[in-house]
Amino acid sequence: MVHLLRYWANTFPNKVAFYLTDGESDDETKLTYAELDHAARAIAVRILQKHPVGSRVLMLYPPGTLEFIAGFFGCLYAGCIAVPAYPPRRNRKGARIQGIAEDCQAALALTTQDAVNQILRDENMRNETETMELIGTDSIDRSIAIQFNEIPILDSNLAVLQYTSGSTGQPKGVMLTHGNLIRNCEIISTLFGEHHTSIGLSWLPTYHDMGLIGGILAPLFFGATLVLMSPMTFLQRPVRWLRAISRYKATTSGGPNFAYQLCVDKVTDEELQGLDLSSWRVAFNGAEPVRASTIEQFSQRFASVGFRNESHLPCYGMAETTLIVTGGPHHHAPVLKSFNGRQLDARSVVPVAADDPTARKLVGCGVTTANTKVLIVDPESRKPLADNQIGEIWVDSPSVGLGYWEKPDVTQEVFHASTHDGDGPYLRTGDLGFLSEGQLYVAGRVKDLIIVRGVNRYPQDIEQTIEECHESIQSSAAAAFADDSGPRERLIITVEVQRSLEDDWNPVVQSIRRAVTANHEIPPDAVVLVRHGSLPKTSSGKIQRHACLKGFREGSLRVVHQWLSWEEGLFDGPPMIAAATVNELKDGFAPSGIHPKKTRDPDPDVVELVKRAVRSVAQERAKLLDLDTNVIVDLGLDSLERLQIAHFLENSVEGRIPEDLLQEIETIREIAEAIEGTFGKEKIREGVRMLEPDAAQERTISPEDYRFDMLPEYKRLKQTMQQMEMTGLPNPYFSIHQGLTRDTTLVDGQKRISFASYNYLGMSGDPEVTQAVVEATQKYGTSVSASRLVSGEKDIHRELEKQIANWIGVQDSIVMVGGHATNESVIGHLVGQQDLILHDSLSHNSIVQGAILSGSRRRPFPHNNFEALDAILLEQRKRHRRVLVIVEGVYSMDGDFPILPKFIEVCKKHQCWLMVDEAHSIGTMGKTGRGISEHFGVDPNDVDIWMGTLSKSFGSCGGYIAGRFELIEYLKYTTPGFVFSVGLSPPNTAAAIASINVLRKDPARVTRLKEAARLFLTEAKKRGLNTGNSSETPVIPVITGNSLHALQLSRRMIDSGVNVQPILYPAVEESAARLRFFINSTHSNQQILYAVDKCAEFLKQIAPESFRLSEPN
Repeated sequence: MVHLLRYWANTFPNKVAFYLTDGESDDETKLTYAELDHAARAIAVRILQKHPVGSRVLMLYPPGTLEFIAGFFGCLYAGCIAVPAYPPRRNRKGARIQGIAEDCQAALALTTQDAVNQILRDENMRNETETMELIGTDSIDRSIAIQFNEIPILDSNLAVLQYTSGSTGQPKGVMLTHGNLIRNCEIISTLFGEHHTSIGLSWLPTYHDMGLIGGILAPLFFGATLVLMSPMTFLQRPVRWLRAISRYKATTSGGPNFAYQLCVDKVTDEELQGLDLSSWRVAFNGAEPVRASTIEQFSQRFASVGFRNESHLPCYGMAETTLIVTGGPHHHAPVLKSFNGRQLDARSVVPVAADDPTARKLVGCGVTTANTKVLIVDPESRKPLADNQIGEIWVDSPSVGLGYWEKPDVTQEVFHASTHDGDGPYLRTGDLGFLSEGQLYVAGRVKDLIIVRGVNRYPQDIEQTIEECHESIQSSAAAAFADDSGPRERLIITVEVQRSLEDDWNPVVQSIRRAVTANHEIPPDAVVLVRHGSLPKTSSGKIQRHACLKGFREGSLRVVHQWLSWEEGLFDGPPMIAAATVNELKDGFAPSGIHPKKTRDPDPDVVELVKRAVRSVAQERAKLLDLDTNVIVDLGLDSLERLQIAHFLENSVEGRIPEDLLQEIETIREIAEAIEGTFGKEKIREGVRMLEPDAAQERTISPEDYRFDMLPEYKRLKQTMQQMEMTGLPNPYFSIHQGLTRDTTLVDGQKRISFASYNYLGMSGDPEVTQAVVEATQKYGTSVSASRLVSGEKDIHRELEKQIANWIGVQDSIVMVGGHATNESVIGHLVGQQDLILHDSLSHNSIVQGAILSGSRRRPFPHNNFEALDAILLEQRKRHRRVLVIVEGVYSMDGDFPILPKFIEVCKKHQCWLMVDEAHSIGTMGKTGRGISEHFGVDPNDVDIWMGTLSKSFGSCGGYIAGRFELIEYLKYTTPGFVFSVGLSPPNTAAAIASINVLRKDPARVTRLKEAARLFLTEAKKRGLNTGNSSETPVIPVITGNSLHALQLSRRMIDSGVNVQPILYPAVEESAARLRFFINSTHSNQQILYAVDKCAEFLKQIAPESFRLSEPN
């Protein structure tokens, strides 16, 4: 490369080699080939004054300067080895830079003089560079270039140590020779069709292999001209990239896939005006998985401004191969092909039509050149594979580096691989792929490497951060991996946790999100907490990340709690904790900067503008903002989102924030102080006045905001349905029942034993109940046709409410038209924002929804754990006006029940309301079916609020609240769900009254129900079925621990004449997937034994391991 630069400096001395642009103004900096040669010689002289040939020299230049190029070539002119690295940042612990410096024994670092001064002022930056001499190359007297004596340089001499990005623990520097650089530039020249008249444009970081080799060295190899802009310039406003291409008539430019997607997502119609992309011949795309959807969208979006689809040039490469391995060929449209996704996951290549439901579209990453060989090899047997077979990608090329600096063992393993018959050496890339019709397709990774926006992250570093961020996470209990099945590569984290008294997992999730974001500058996309010991491991105890990814995609992880960023709108937990609590983090994971105390706060108008900017980007994450909120640590914003904030502010004040500030400001205070110091208060206040009150919340309206077929929620539903269809099993839901459902039902003309309905006492279909309905309909009609408050009150309403109150043993009751609505209406009406709701962690959806609608603080306590409830109340009771505690008489998923006397005792102790939802316990518990109070022999008046439904034991439909006169009177006159709703229909009212009368006369039905439930449970346990915690209730689960197995088991049961429904994730944890059996008093012993036998028989065939599952805690 030294000889090339000197050649071009002599041949075209005055030709501009590099421009530097800000992407907006006409201001630009130029550097000719002669000027670059002169500067490089001067820098080389300065280096050699104190350091010998062969020294390793860190390149710590900030982005947005041409000085990096002069420093880089000055290093090569001196016969030294350049080590590009990301420059240190203020208030950042520089473990990565320090690790690189120690690994390569660097004694010298080159940067700008401003950066040197900044490093010396900052303690962290100073500490990480204290073992090196710092030289600001722009302060070197260029006249000393005359002293330069050319150093003999061979192709085999080391030129660059290219450290693979991401690792802080064990940095690996790829050793690249001068010959490697030349050979790779030759490959680029061939694949891209470049020459000295080409004009390149790059915003890529110069410490990154694509930015250094593709952005700087390749154009210089051709003798071409390159236009540079800072990465910040592009990321903050993507249209600047396209405008620069248009302005300079660039022929070659590119970046990772995310850059193209960012343009698609962020460039507006207005910004398209005036663009001309017709000069853009080569749009290379690499460094991360290339997505077909991005290629298609980009071509469609920018076709109107001259972009041609054939300009796309997907490519493949890595630091170990200097840069590129395959690409192109240029001037050909990219190759996009569809394959069966499930077969790809199984390492099998099966082409399918694009509209096939299993289709996964892959992008061909190009062809090889004559001197490069790509081999697809079985990574286990090391046997080469034929075309259209998936294996590890091995490379033999003159641009493959010598190995990793000072790491001979890893070098031997990675750089000197041989096939089973001794052919080699090859570089093992760790990537999976296949060859088809000359094109290389990348299908995944063997190595556990996370690539996000072109930058590598090593999972072991992230996992170490996770294990140290919260006390409930143990060593070797976390797995970090990438999932590329969505629109972009996503960081997924799975963590094993122990069940404990603390079942509120939100603090654990928040700690993980904060720690990973703060230390690795990449916010997780999903955090999945799983049962302890459930993550797949090797025999030596090492977590298998690929198996974790498979479990995540298939939904087979034993999930305890999860947070998914793409469902954050549905997430009802607290926001990421604001700055006030950040200092409570462990020292190793505290925010990087300790803010010095300020003599004054920033101007309130400036702070308000900053908060609007943050809310416009962070949206629901920005619920709590104060001056010390850290947008990285507290809100989990990534680098692109932070630049969107800057873009909002720049538009507001019609100015430009200096790039050196953009990298340093993280808190609301810092951002406010930075823009106040840059633009002044008056200009900012004018910007605030220009904003309408809701301007910060404005967004582009897309079809998914108003078209039901485009709703993200609907699309998720359809994806779930498609996944179910892929099992080949019929949809188990909404099957049509053609008659009365008691112990049997009629479906598709076939009679089946029914365990899917909660007609517990056979009241629905009972002749006496049916006759009462007929008579009530004849007398009152089918509807009361009004709210009861107005004119819909009937005497049978009063009779039913009296019957319910007497049956339970309390003063009064109120009936409503639906059980779910009863909970939503009453809970939301009795408590408000000053109050607290504590409910069992397994509470029914209606309870949770009612709590959310109330606006109260809501907190679940561990299932059936009255001691945990007591501990929470001890801490929280006096902080709230009212506290409502809610439990259920029988839990409808697990068939267990609370120890009611203990909950009464705790609530009396703390002066709280106790509400018991008896939907599944009224009529089924107690000697005569009067519910859980009868079961325990407690005074019903010790419970403040009784809730129940009429659809289960009472053969009707509706819900009720029972308790003291005052409570019921208040609800009747003020509850919106009662006052503004039609009254319970006469037929339903009459059915419930008749059912209570029948039960009073025939309590043996309750006895029969208990006997039937006991028989089913006993026989199921005898056969080894996992029935969880069910006891003494008619709700009995058979837990499969896998949704697919539950679906398959349900189908086989139905085919054998037993109707029982599966309960799948996310209705329950994946590890708790099950069949749920509702036992009715009408079931015969023969029906029960037949069902249990078939269930055990089929489950042994489907999942014999289910019989070995331990019962859940």
